[in-house]
Amino acid sequence: MCGINGFNFSDQNLIKKMMTFTKNRGPDACGIYSENDVTLSHDRLSIIDLNSRANQPMNFKNYVISFNGEIYNYKILKKELESSGAKFKTNSDTEVILQLFDKYGVSSFKKLSGIFALSIWDKLEKKIYLIRDTIGIKPIYYHHNKLKKKFFFSSSIKSILLSLENREINQRAMVFYSNFGRNDDEETIFKSVFKLLPGELLVFDNKGINKQKLLNIELKNNNLNNSEIKNIISNSVKSQLISDVPIALSLSGGVDSNV
Repeated sequence: MCGINGFNFSDQNLIKKMMTFTKNRGPDACGIYSENDVTLSHDRLSIIDLNSRANQPMNFKNYVISFNGEIYNYKILKKELESSGAKFKTNSDTEVILQLFDKYGVSSFKKLSGIFALSIWDKLEKKIYLIRDTIGIKPIYYHHNKLKKKFFFSSSIKSILLSLENREINQRAMVFYSNFGRNDDEETIFKSVFKLLPGELLVFDNKGINKQKLLNIELKNNNLNNSEIKNIISNSVKSQLISDVPIALSLSGGVDSNV
């Protein structure tokens, strides 16, 4: 778990204040990238490639990434890129995402197997790309002040509240929370703060916001036998155990953990 923040202008004092609300998500390292048209930050929980060379925000060519999550198939993707001549400076999954994006653009996100909420800044196109994993494991919230043409995003709503001029409660979201204990819509408890939905891609530039559902769950009926299903589950679990730090298992103690 890491924390990401960003907006479409330069203000290091504001980004540092936002980071106070995401520091708990990544206590191992923190970084800031700032230029005239963007400011990004990252609070890192180190899991893969513990070296400081893998800290974020990370640059590659005209792209800068701030990424929360883990890509389970990054080693396979890295080998594919290396076979076409790519060179890597780190052993991180972050650099793989960057080089993959450089080669394939937004379609590269379809190649990622993992849990993620990530931002990529394109220095040439002056665009911010945000995308959330297919299931929506990792959170990402955003606010667009159209009048002032300011765009904010973060792993935490609290970070966005620092720049929210009107903290009006969203009564519609309140109804969902009170009836169901959750809200699966894009709306949040604050009227002008929204969350990126699972598998959704958001692109922000000087024209505003453009969103699309990019990642979808594909259901296949392959009539697999028990042995094949067991292998698929086993391989899936193994792919999620890749780590450069000790691995632990936490059980809730409920029925779901004792079946």
